[in-house]
Order: sequence, then structure tokens, then C-alpha cells
Amino acid sequence: MLSTNNNTNFNFKGKIIDAHVHCGQWNFDRFPCEDVIKFFNRKFNNGKDYVDRVIISNLDCIKTGKNNKPLKDEISGNLLLLNASIKDKKFVPFVVCQPGHGSAENIEILLKEYPQLIKGLKFHPACLNLAANDIRYMPYMQLAEKYNKPCLFHSEVLSDEAGNMLKNGVSDPEVIYETAKRFPKVPVILGHMGLGGDKAHEAGIKTLIKSIDNNDARLYADLAWVDWDNPNKPHIVEAIDKLQHSSKGDMTERLLFGTDAPLGVFGEKALKQKGAYDQNIKNIKNVIKENFGEDANKLISRIFYRNSKKLLDKQNINITG
Repeated sequence: MLSTNNNTNFNFKGKIIDAHVHCGQWNFDRFPCEDVIKFFNRKFNNGKDYVDRVIISNLDCIKTGKNNKPLKDEISGNLLLLNASIKDKKFVPFVVCQPGHGSAENIEILLKEYPQLIKGLKFHPACLNLAANDIRYMPYMQLAEKYNKPCLFHSEVLSDEAGNMLKNGVSDPEVIYETAKRFPKVPVILGHMGLGGDKAHEAGIKTLIKSIDNNDARLYADLAWVDWDNPNKPHIVEAIDKLQHSSKGDMTERLLFGTDAPLGVFGEKALKQKGAYDQNIKNIKNVIKENFGEDANKLISRIFYRNSKKLLDKQNINITG
């Protein structure tokens, strides 16, 4: 890592793309699209940071009810978000897919109807209670390949009471990796970089680096909830360092800023943690400055904005058949 002594042009200002945002219903909280837009239509950190766009999916299609079915189906739930996204260009919609409940045909109907608006597919294996390598994901992944859409998977490493990691979690990064290897052209984002604490994030980083070393999948990771309560951001630093020095060279383009807003502390309803979103941005930037010196500006620009923009821009939207 580099010294910070010569870094005089540190980038605390700039546009941000939050790669992991939601609207809709989660437990007892309701987050209407209008409220989410209101939250993001402001400057952060005393006007120094501006969220230009948010990659967003509808929780109504993710959260399951008493019958273990999603609250809304693939058509109705995704249409709510798509209609809101037409009105506000800040929204970058990823349509939620429901293997085991819905069908890839539903998603293709939406892709054909909104070819320019839909920018990706979203999967939440934990809520579906369906392992990410299950055959029922494959028709959806074929669509992602056909329409050149990235896929965002909720990733999570389970552990037992003694803290030992379990390898049979439905959202385990390694399980997602198995599916990603079957579709090496499809960008697959490990949401949360392996949720579940220190060992979980380390496992997420390990899987990400392995995919790069083996050159057999296009894995990315977002930083939603990663080190959120630790100002030193050790796993973010580890991920950046290992990506910078991967066997394939600098691969820091695979890391995306994300929060999971407006869930938990990252929304206006979290009164006890008011300003947590701003503080998270500030802490990550501080840690990058402290650990990566003259590379800090470039890394901040990539992680907070350019990497997501590059991923979203690399899409073919004029696909027929």
C-alpha cells in the first residue's frame, strides 16, 4: 500500500452510483418509491457528495409472506418499480426474478416491453430458500446472457452457533460462483460480498479473487453492509488490495459501492443512526485515502461511480427474438 503524504487532490466530491438499493415492503416497514427518491434527491456530507443514480429492486417481489410466496409476483411487483423508474431517471431498475415461483417467460415479457429501462436481474436465494446453483435459475441466467444484463445475487455465508462457516447456504458466494461459471459472459454481482460477519466477508473476497485467477466467471461484489459499523473498513481495504494485485493485474473494477438503503440504518426512518449514509461514504473514502495514497482518487472514482457506470453502459439493448 502507498503513502498518503503526496496526495493533495483527494476526491471527496463527485457523483455516486449506489449499486444496491430497494423500495417496497420489508417486515413492518414500507418504503414507497417516492420516499426513496426523496432520500436520494439531496446532497450528502454537506453538499460534497451527490448520488447520481441507484440500482434498485422492489422488495415486494423479494420478501415472502405467510404462504412462503413473494408478496407480489414477477409481473405486478416489477411493473410498480418500472413505472416509477420511467418518472425518475435516478432509478436504475433490476427486475426481481423468482425461480420456483415465477418463470423466465415473465421476465422476458418485461425485457421486451422495457428493453432500455431494465438494466439487470436481481435474485435473493435466501428469501426464496432455493440454492443459487439450482437448475431453476438457469432459464433466467440464459435471459441475462441473451439480453446482456448483469445479475445481482444476495450473497450470505451461514454459520453455526460456534461461528463455523457452513458451506451449504443457499446464498453462499461459492454456490453463486457455480452458477456464474456456467454463464461466463454474464456479470454476476455478489451483493454484500458475503453477508454474515468477518469470516463471511473473507469468504466472499476469496471467491471473488478465485474467479479472477481462474478466469472462469465475471464476478463482482458490492459493499452493502460490509464493515458498516467499523470505521476502519478492514474487509474493504483487503478487497481493494487483493484486487489491485490480482494475478490478472488491477481488477478493482470489480468492486461497487452499495448500501442496501433504505433498510436498517441507511434510511430516513433510522432515527437513532441519522446520518449513517453520509458517514459510511466518508469513512470509506477516508480509509481509501489512508491506505492507498496516490491511488486514492482513482479508486474512489472507480468504486463509487465509474465501475457501476461501466457495467451499466456495457449493455446491448436492441435484441429481438
